[in-house]
Amino acid sequence: MTDWKRILPAVAPHARADLVAAFTAADDRIAAAEIITPLRIAHFVAQVATETGGLTHLEESLFYTAERLCSVWPKRFPSLAAAKPYAGNPKALAEKVYGGRLGNVKPGDGWRYRGGGALQTTGRANYRAAGFEADPDKLRAPTGAIAAALTFWADHDCNALADADDVATLRRRVNGGETGLGECRAYLAKAKAALRVIPAQAKLKALRYPVGAVDGTHGDRTTASLQLLQKKAGLPVTGELDDDTLAALDTADALPVAAKDANLARSRTVQGGTLAAGGAAGVTVGDIVALKDQIDDANGHIQAGTVLGVVVGGLIIVGALYALYARWDEAGRPVPEILARRFPRLTGACA
Repeated sequence: MTDWKRILPAVAPHARADLVAAFTAADDRIAAAEIITPLRIAHFVAQVATETGGLTHLEESLFYTAERLCSVWPKRFPSLAAAKPYAGNPKALAEKVYGGRLGNVKPGDGWRYRGGGALQTTGRANYRAAGFEADPDKLRAPTGAIAAALTFWADHDCNALADADDVATLRRRVNGGETGLGECRAYLAKAKAALRVIPAQAKLKALRYPVGAVDGTHGDRTTASLQLLQKKAGLPVTGELDDDTLAALDTADALPVAAKDANLARSRTVQGGTLAAGGAAGVTVGDIVALKDQIDDANGHIQAGTVLGVVVGGLIIVGALYALYARWDEAGRPVPEILARRFPRLTGACA
């Protein structure tokens, strides 16, 4: 199963949560389209990200100024006077630029079959090929958008171009030209990096290396963990994720647990002065580890950059903190002895 929940935000930090969820739900269909190798996944994600503004919209914006219309469609709008009737008028513009072509034969087809979906399907004929001629709005919703993109990808043999790592030809096949090629190259580089780094981070974390979040970002903690692995494996200590380091990671042993940590883990509770000078008896190591994991999860939601992510992340943190407080409360609200002496009126506190 492809880890879309981590890959997509690593490539497009502002990706819509519903689109990420739709990719996850469509994982079997994506695999059925044989988009299963890192190179194919990277190219598919890069093309989709380019066509959707970083996975933020599924519908072509046809709201243009007159100046912009002259720049985008110079033959159709050779002057500002010709462009002004269509400036800020998406429906009229759609009929002007798409009417009578791309299979659009009826009045209103230009707007009805405007660019939409994960690969910006445009025109009645292309909506028909994708299976959405009768209900074009469904193609502009997350599930339909991915389904239409997969149909196009298979029908136009895009996997072969992805295998050849030919981003320019693939861009022309998807876009009809090379519009957005530079942007697509940037997304492709991010996707390739994420597909290499995320599995490595997950393995490092499983081996108890202090890699931090599994997020596809090759930051300081990932670099330090790789340097430690390379040192143990007798490799050049570069902190880079080269092929030799990947091979060493597959056979590496887990880092040993420090004796004091092992003893602490075997104890049911954190005792005496071990935590906060003896002031939190009753809170287990598992509680603290669970709290950290929940806060890491919350940070992942918040970093997704969506309002929903911030709300969900906040709720997770509040819930985790309340759970820890409840355990402390059940233990009689113990406080460090030094604080009990300094503040004897702490409500409900006992030394």
